[in-house]
Amino acid sequence: MWQTVKRRLIGDDPDSGLSSRRPRRASLELRLPNPYGGKPWVTATLALSSAPAARGETVRIRAHVDSCFHAPATPGDRAALGHEAADSGLRAGLTRYGRELAAGATRRVVEYVPAGLLQRLSEQRRRGWLDMQISTAPLDAGAAALMPAALRARYGDELPQSVVGAPRVGVWAGPAGGPLGGMARLAMVQFDDGDLDPTARRAPGERFSLNLTIGELIEPATADSDDDAS
Repeated sequence: MWQTVKRRLIGDDPDSGLSSRRPRRASLELRLPNPYGGKPWVTATLALSSAPAARGETVRIRAHVDSCFHAPATPGDRAALGHEAADSGLRAGLTRYGRELAAGATRRVVEYVPAGLLQRLSEQRRRGWLDMQISTAPLDAGAAALMPAALRARYGDELPQSVVGAPRVGVWAGPAGGPLGGMARLAMVQFDDGDLDPTARRAPGERFSLNLTIGELIEPATADSDDDAS
């Protein structure tokens, strides 16, 4: 099953004639443009990698989403900026014009969003991170060895386990700190084959470790908010 999942994530096809023992990397970036011009409403990146070891290998999945739905406060201002964006699309060629047609449709949908909700969305910048590592290598420290170094230095290796056979989980939430303030949340999950019930059936020599980290940062939006991942 693990090999099937890995092939789907990384594109590792044993029938392709390519060695499956070499590192592999793939990445993707998606953006949702702001229909009123300016920085994109949403920027999302996804990175996949596979690193073989002497025995087993480690697959890492990282994702980052940065969103801030900047929009003019009044319908009149939104209409004016929407008209300017459409004019620039007409002058920039057919491809750009097609994108502007889609943006125009988005603007029409936005007009049906309640003003209070739209204002709250435009006042917040939300950033989320996901880092998941799955390894079939025999790691001495197990899943703790897969925790990002910065988090391991701050929170340590051990996460509490309340039930045998269940993942070890750590959750934190509190003020984000910094000049902008805001709220931060962090969740960490670790799981090893050693956490399984001793009576559970496993393939001989099978090893499995997983470390999952999910973080979210919500801050007030500013005019100079950087839309790049950090």
